[in-house]
Amino acid sequence: MKATRHFLEVAAALIVIFTIQGCSLGMQLRTESADPKGIEGTYDLFTYGCRHPTDIEHAAFLIAPEKAGMVELYVPDTSYKVKRGIPADQALAEADKHVRCGVRKVVAISVHRIPDGSGGTLGYEVLPRYSVTEVGAVDPLNVSYSLKDGKITIYIRLSPDVEKKVYGPSGGGR
Repeated sequence: MKATRHFLEVAAALIVIFTIQGCSLGMQLRTESADPKGIEGTYDLFTYGCRHPTDIEHAAFLIAPEKAGMVELYVPDTSYKVKRGIPADQALAEADKHVRCGVRKVVAISVHRIPDGSGGTLGYEVLPRYSVTEVGAVDPLNVSYSLKDGKITIYIRLSPDVEKKVYGPSGGGR
């Protein structure tokens, strides 16, 4: 009986902690597949990664210029670049070229719509897809979006399994 009560108290405490933590991180936004042929307009192009030839951490984001002020990337400022006011077709071509940089073979490109949290579109993410045998996963990056206080934070992290395969168990070389 005592063990059951203790278990319930611990479970309740964990629920409270995770709820508080979830609120502090903001509302998580979920992307959805998008057809690049349907992307029109002008965008600010954020390119992440492509630091060295064997780098697999590449991503590009087409962000609507009027919403670019809402966006912050949770990565070092020196790891990404921004080009402003690019037509959609040119932005997609540059994004495609960027995520294919390096010596590893990209087998496909995935394009997803990024919601803005109010029913609209913030922009689009463009990510490389690799052979599982090449890097350990088709999609090596974990990219997530969090909305809090009118700001959307883009979190980019290498998948832990891929990190182990590419850099070894200690993460050496990073």
